[in-house]
Amino acid sequence: MVTVSSIINNYSNKPVSSGVSVFSNTKGQSSSNVSFQAEAQPLTNTKPKEDVLLKNDVFSKIKLNMDKALDIPIVHIPRGMGGAPDYTFFEFLQTAKVPYYLGGPILAALFNAGVKMDSIKSGNAAKMVAKHMALGVGFYYLGAIAAKSIIDNTVRIARGVDLNQPYAKVIPTSTKDTGMFKKDFELHKATESIDFTRWDLFYNKEGKTPEEINEKYAKFAKKYGIKDDANDIDASVKPLIKKTIVMARAWQYALTAFFVTLGIGLANQPVWEKVSHEGFRNTVKNGIFGKNLDIKSRLNSAKIAVYDYMIKPFGKSFSELWKGHSKASSIAGKSIILSTAAATLLAISLIVGKTSARSHKIDNSGTNKIGGGKQ
Repeated sequence: MVTVSSIINNYSNKPVSSGVSVFSNTKGQSSSNVSFQAEAQPLTNTKPKEDVLLKNDVFSKIKLNMDKALDIPIVHIPRGMGGAPDYTFFEFLQTAKVPYYLGGPILAALFNAGVKMDSIKSGNAAKMVAKHMALGVGFYYLGAIAAKSIIDNTVRIARGVDLNQPYAKVIPTSTKDTGMFKKDFELHKATESIDFTRWDLFYNKEGKTPEEINEKYAKFAKKYGIKDDANDIDASVKPLIKKTIVMARAWQYALTAFFVTLGIGLANQPVWEKVSHEGFRNTVKNGIFGKNLDIKSRLNSAKIAVYDYMIKPFGKSFSELWKGHSKASSIAGKSIILSTAAATLLAISLIVGKTSARSHKIDNSGTNKIGGGKQ
């Protein structure tokens, strides 16, 4: 563990226990690819010289997600199939996402591929089943995104911790080992888990005083409600951040189950059978991207495509799920909606309440522990 005191000592004394110097006395850089850089940097096409936090604004996030997605087929899969000796566990996890992303769409496409039009009646019925299946797959992914977003935003607003804070991890590679699929760095999250949280990246290596070095941790501590007079503010707040990460990850998976169930229920409502696929396609093709149209017409078509074909039937599906089509379906629909709402409120309240410093006795001795009583 790295604390403020250990960082300050590194300016004047080289550690003898670990054999690794955190700061170089001449350049102030890590000898083990560790960067104490609290200021996030933009991702460039050049290889980072050391591990560094990356900007996480909307546009940077879009670019990072696109880069990570493209790396799967372009870098990770070829490296794995080519037997790269330095293939990492991170790359394995990224590659394992392929069935998750492709399985649902392929399943929906298979249902649609089985539609036969030799009988109009049976063909239309089969198309409706395929349509509900496709919507169910789409709502499955939306439900997972919604659950994750709710927890991420709760933690960010209440505790100031961005669970999606990306950083570039420098990977030592050689052409001899990796061949044409050479990899210079990986895109990770600073709080991927409690075992791999990059605490070092939240320190300010340019700081001259403990307050400057620990500026980021002081902001975290304030959000958690830790008193200003706490000793080793970083050691005091780290256990609370760990607890936040554990609760957040667990509740993301738990809420996903609720939201996915809700999404599947919404996708199976009759309102979607009345939504014309051809009408939506024509609105997009001829109304939004049609030739010789002014901006006003395109915007109006976009409004129709979003409201009439998405928002309006989505709202109606909630009403149909709530009312149901029989006594049993009405009870089931109400149970799904209410349980999802209750689980969401419970998740938010527990995360905010249980991670607060007011719920724990802070040990200011620098031992990096929290007690179970009140402060």
